[in-house]
Amino acid sequence: MFSRGITFTKPLTRLSRCYSTVNSIVSSKTRNIGIIAHIDAGKTTTTERMIYYSGKIKRIGNVDEGDTVTDYLPSERERGITIQSAAITLPWNNHKINIIDTPGHADFTFEVIRSLRVLDGAITILDAVAGVEAQTEKVWKQATALNLPKIVYVNKMDRPGAGFSRTVKEVIQKLETRVVLCNLPYFEVSQNQDLVFKGVIDVIHKKLLKWNEVDANGKEITVVDINDETPELLEMLTKSRESMVETLGEFDERIIDSFLEHDEDYLEIPSQLLDEVIRKATVENYLAPVFCGASFKNIGVQPLMDGVTKYLPSPIETTLPEITRSGKNVPSKFVGEKGLVVGNDSNLTLALAFKVMTHATRGPMTFVRVYSGKLVSNSQLLNTRTGKKLNAKKLLILHGDTPEEVKSISAGNIGVIPGYETEFQTGDTLVANAVGKKNFSSNDATYRLLPIDIPPPLFNAAIEPRTAGDEAHMKKCIEILTREDPSLKVHVDEEMGQTILSGMGELHLEIVRDRLVNDMKAKATLRDIVVSYKETFIGKSEKSTEIKNENVELVLSISSIDDAKNFADQEGAMIIEEDNNVILLPPSAASEHVQSTFNDRRWKCENSLEDLQDAITNGCATALQIGGPVLGFPIHSTLITVKHWNAPVEQSAEQNINLVNAARQLVQSLASAESDFGILEPIMKTKVYVDSNDLGEVTHDLTQRCQAVIVEILDQSTENLENASWAKDEVEKVYVPPDYTIKKSSNTIDNIANKKVIVAETPLREMVGYLSKLRAMTQGRATFDMTFIGMRRAVGQRVSSIVSEYKF
Repeated sequence: MFSRGITFTKPLTRLSRCYSTVNSIVSSKTRNIGIIAHIDAGKTTTTERMIYYSGKIKRIGNVDEGDTVTDYLPSERERGITIQSAAITLPWNNHKINIIDTPGHADFTFEVIRSLRVLDGAITILDAVAGVEAQTEKVWKQATALNLPKIVYVNKMDRPGAGFSRTVKEVIQKLETRVVLCNLPYFEVSQNQDLVFKGVIDVIHKKLLKWNEVDANGKEITVVDINDETPELLEMLTKSRESMVETLGEFDERIIDSFLEHDEDYLEIPSQLLDEVIRKATVENYLAPVFCGASFKNIGVQPLMDGVTKYLPSPIETTLPEITRSGKNVPSKFVGEKGLVVGNDSNLTLALAFKVMTHATRGPMTFVRVYSGKLVSNSQLLNTRTGKKLNAKKLLILHGDTPEEVKSISAGNIGVIPGYETEFQTGDTLVANAVGKKNFSSNDATYRLLPIDIPPPLFNAAIEPRTAGDEAHMKKCIEILTREDPSLKVHVDEEMGQTILSGMGELHLEIVRDRLVNDMKAKATLRDIVVSYKETFIGKSEKSTEIKNENVELVLSISSIDDAKNFADQEGAMIIEEDNNVILLPPSAASEHVQSTFNDRRWKCENSLEDLQDAITNGCATALQIGGPVLGFPIHSTLITVKHWNAPVEQSAEQNINLVNAARQLVQSLASAESDFGILEPIMKTKVYVDSNDLGEVTHDLTQRCQAVIVEILDQSTENLENASWAKDEVEKVYVPPDYTIKKSSNTIDNIANKKVIVAETPLREMVGYLSKLRAMTQGRATFDMTFIGMRRAVGQRVSSIVSEYKF
């Protein structure tokens, strides 16, 4: 029955040998996709197979053996997890696929955020045993917020306990999306009467695809028509086709018309029409196509790659990016294969730097997504953040950590600008011109692509050089790491004489330590990781102080604020976003003497007016960072207003040092009374997913040991009543094949209804190490996820607990 050796899809190995051919592929056949999922769902394993089947590598790498293309950092290979997002370009079916493999661990959420920002679609990989997990929901929502179309890939179908149908129902229920099943799993019964995953049923083309066991690399696929000779498969196929047609018919009337034209036979609707409508529905985020496989066993990856090229959008079919110039939105549109044209200027090139890294042997690399025009090697670039002009001498396309040099990167593509150690940061907008123009206008310098939000760091750890001679190299290594990872912050505690690293989580800082010590050979010691606390002014009214001497006069006041962004449009406001602080220096604060000296051109001071204003704000900012009077934590949510300043600017001597010292001294004076300051601690919105049987014990632990405030307790099936009702109806409409992991006595909705969601607001300090305690309480059945709410003032016993930990 089976025709041996028929390969379902041929990789374009010829293109992989000649990258210039791949680079010339038009925008409509380009796909920019991300691989997103919960940790250990198989993202990197799947990506590695995609690279292999495209012809880019001759041997499949494995996470367990530490030889994958995308996980190339020593820390990644040692731990078997993805830490940094990695980019690679693949040829497939006359298409080009730019893939970014993202981390799954919550500590590296920023890597996911900045990767999704520049992508056009995503593959969400699910573990068929675990189903939809907490981090999956989180990254799905992040992708949905950016309007990214998504494909679902149910992985690990070869594992005991794998439940395809159960997982599909959870996708509808938890991720709140319609689905169409493009593949169904195919099992055979072994001699031991076990179900063994062997292949997939292609619902669109009515074929059984069976991967041949003799081919360990998964390239030989036996293809057979499903007909009356395979009645069980035919029944599954017919029911699945019926469900698909009903779902698609509600979206596009062409499906209904075709159904009627073919005598109401679901199996006779043309595959081409189904593909067209699924693509349209996916691009419009109406539904998510579902595939299945077992990547580690090399089963199901090629149909998934076909799904990427068939159903996910090209760069000219995506949502228009938000682009501003001089603070105003600039109109843009897609023009054929040329791609995005901004402001009717077809020669304008705009690119976003979304990641910077320093390669061990190749040096600094800046990852960019080109949104309009074409980035050409040896062309001039303008960084609109700094106003600097730079020459892009070389352009690269990165294959894991192996670069390939190209002459240009066209609109809709992702590439690398090598060199430039400090000139680029994550979120920079780059401007160039397709005709080689080197002079940029003042308007060009005000272009901004939507910036990438950087979440605040929540954990701190002191780092110290082993000897004084090791300090310089340690600082250089830290500079490299903070440039690569903007979610990693560093400041110096002058009172303690320590360098403090702040990161997103315990694992985040542990990886930083490993990279510093093992990869970069820095001789340094990272102290215990602690939660990041702040101090804030809590006085009932504004408090002022002043300094007057023969050199300068300065009057400052301090008060509390809620949101620093409210001062964004106020003249003279310097916003310190990380700590939600504002330093307000209005032009009117300058003394009449300073203003008249400037206006009458009697200015003799070696410092300019701007230099002196910067000196005041820098002095204030330094003092705020030095910390508050209670425990020396950085000051947060505070407004420093410069009421008045004066300096002998008619004299030639420099005055900037005097103003810096005066400003720092006054802010420290204002922040010297413990009674005026309180402690802020990070508060998390925590969702604990738990069985009803464990609800009481987990709730008690949260309120007593973790000092949480329970906001509400929900049924997982009714976390959102309106969506839950829709999901229940949708689950009942969609056909799924028999699945032994679904209890016969109830459906998935009922099973989920037995699970509760505890929504609580928890102090981050009490949640350190919570996962292991939760698993111990629930025999591993419960999971949780946390989202940062904000800094909140600690009161009562919370203050005593924090003070007892830090007071020496």
